[in-house]
Amino acid sequence: MQIKRRSLLSSFAAIALASPFAGTASASENVVVYSAISTKLTDAFVDAFQKANPDISVQLIAGGSGELMTRIKAERNNPLGDVLLGPDADSFDSDLSLFESYESPESGAFDSAALQPDHKYTGFSTNFQVFIVNTKMMPLDAAPKTWKALAEPPFKGKVLMANPAQSGSAFSQLHQILALYGWDVMDPIIDNTTFVSSSKLAFQNVAKGEIPVGLTSEFNVLQSKNDGNPVEAVYPEDGTALVVDAVGIIAGGPNQAAAKKFVDFVTSKPAHEMLVEIDGRRSARKDVAPPTGLALIDSIKVVPYNTVSAAKDKDAELARFDEMFSQK
Repeated sequence: MQIKRRSLLSSFAAIALASPFAGTASASENVVVYSAISTKLTDAFVDAFQKANPDISVQLIAGGSGELMTRIKAERNNPLGDVLLGPDADSFDSDLSLFESYESPESGAFDSAALQPDHKYTGFSTNFQVFIVNTKMMPLDAAPKTWKALAEPPFKGKVLMANPAQSGSAFSQLHQILALYGWDVMDPIIDNTTFVSSSKLAFQNVAKGEIPVGLTSEFNVLQSKNDGNPVEAVYPEDGTALVVDAVGIIAGGPNQAAAKKFVDFVTSKPAHEMLVEIDGRRSARKDVAPPTGLALIDSIKVVPYNTVSAAKDKDAELARFDEMFSQK
């Protein structure tokens, strides 16, 4: 008989448990998954994996990518997790020694750009960073059209962004702006912007009508719009990067065999069809079509994004950000 239960794996204060632990009373193996993806998609993954692997109990801890990476680094000498699911690839690149090399049998279905050369991680989804605009609060023709416009006086107090120290997607936004314009533009953007503690709040608060503009991933806008909220996506005309989210196995985790099975499932075509249907994400697999409702890539000005250089510059850029943020 299958049993689902709620339990807190750890008292780690910064991370919230967002989904039930799933498992079977007779499971002989465990796998501990640290997840940065949505609760709906995580639950769907766990349920499907559990049906295919009734002998493996899945234990789940949800959090932002920054929180989860901090946890993994703190546990470096005694890892408690097995799989990291969903952060941007540059979060993995920030310290590849934290992850095991593992090439999934599914890797041939992925574009080479979504695969880490030493197989420390595999692409999960790909997405663009955009502006979410509440059209009841700000008509689209009055919304910012470029990253640079966010620094202009008319948008002071009207923009919401997650803290890049706590959100991988927000760091991606910060890094893209710096690559295009440097601190001369980023400093006034910081002055104009309200910062929140999680990437979820950066689009949910806009959808609820608390502020007109937010910075977020494109699939969050699609989900909010499909939920009936008055929102639209604006793709920055000065360019936005196609950023890879990833999954990888934590080095030295207690359940390596079960972790490989979980990664094999998450990289499978059925799992990627779920991420398109449930979350409206673009799959990193070549054989899974993008969701209806997202802009065609040919219509977007795409700029390059090097995850390795982003990881290399991360500490210095976050230190500079903290300096400006403390002066607000």
